Amino acid sequence: MKINLLTIGTRGDVQPFIVLGKELSKRGHHITICTGGAFKDLAEKNRLTFSAIRADYADLTQSEEGKNMLKGNLISIVSQMKTVIYPMMEQMLDDIWAASKDADAIIYHPKVFGGYDIAEALHIPAFIAHPVPVIAPTRLFTNPVLPFAMQNGALNRASFKMNRLLTAAFFSLINKWRHETLSLPDKRSVFKDDSILNGKHIPVLYGCSPSIIPFDQQWKGHVSMQGFWFLDEDAWTPPPELLRFLEAGPPFTVSFSSMPLRNPDHILDMLQQAFKETGQRAILLTGSSGIKQTIDSPHIFTAGSIPHDWIFPQSQAVIHHGGAGTTAAALKAGKPMVICPFSGDQPFWARKMRDIGVAAAPLKERDMSVKAFVSKINELVSNHTYSQRASEAASLIVKEDGVRHTADFIEEKLEEKNPAK
Repeated sequence: MKINLLTIGTRGDVQPFIVLGKELSKRGHHITICTGGAFKDLAEKNRLTFSAIRADYADLTQSEEGKNMLKGNLISIVSQMKTVIYPMMEQMLDDIWAASKDADAIIYHPKVFGGYDIAEALHIPAFIAHPVPVIAPTRLFTNPVLPFAMQNGALNRASFKMNRLLTAAFFSLINKWRHETLSLPDKRSVFKDDSILNGKHIPVLYGCSPSIIPFDQQWKGHVSMQGFWFLDEDAWTPPPELLRFLEAGPPFTVSFSSMPLRNPDHILDMLQQAFKETGQRAILLTGSSGIKQTIDSPHIFTAGSIPHDWIFPQSQAVIHHGGAGTTAAALKAGKPMVICPFSGDQPFWARKMRDIGVAAAPLKERDMSVKAFVSKINELVSNHTYSQRASEAASLIVKEDGVRHTADFIEEKLEEKNPAK
């Protein structure tokens, strides 16, 4: 079966789809992943057919406009809507349609707004996939896109309705494309539930663990959440200088990933001082955070990136931004953590890790200081409960085979749509 996977965003949005596509490909399906050009090598390395979406989200996140948007600057978001975002979305809609005309089924990230419409136009099965449980309403927890948690079940369930509001600004663009390109009559609107197609729930695929996030029994039958989707990376060869740094014992690992720091050099100075004061050592993964300096220090080793599945198991603890993939990798490695949430679902993961006892209280960028870092480092070192809880979580996670069970769920749903004759 020809299955197209549609996703856009940072590596945290793309890698789970690579993992799922790889599993489906092993089962004999022809998989095409449609995403930003920055991920062409990753897709082809994992033997998936690649189709580019010209909406260059990776470049946008590194521009000044994109950095302001990632920081939640509402004025910047509104001002860039027509000049930057709309043209990107128009390209995305054209590209996913060109790539999907002959697909037998599609699996799409909610950020790819046209996935719903393509499935409707082609009369093919569709699945919504996400590494964060943001789609199916539940009374058990608040919508993870919100930066706070509520204790009221009814309000929790209602909070998921705001997903429609997040796409409302694009309805005019989507409806124009629906009419002119897909020849679809009905219009999308804030009053139409886009998790329902032809009167039935679109099956939802969550790439996260029921050991960490409670599975709502009301989801049964239309939601799959059976474990994190981990990518089996090829063997990675560390440089000799990294191996020498590790000889002195397990360090902390610090990563802000693609989150743009307001004052990267100042944060670097604070980290260097904090690790010096505590007598601890750290590997700092600079990623796209804006940190450019390379430190020659006995306390901090800097690197652009190191595979998480290689470095986290060798770490004492992890300080990170709270992305779903980084959080999952730290959990799998059984490491205590401090989360420094910036935006999106990161505050949700920070709260959840605190709730299950594997993390100290979150540390936001505005609260960062040498004193704050020293306090958090010492807390992770001295409070052995964090390590114990992290080991317990890891023992549950490693028993799950989330991507295999998710692929089973997909094939069961496809069989229901197209029973073998």
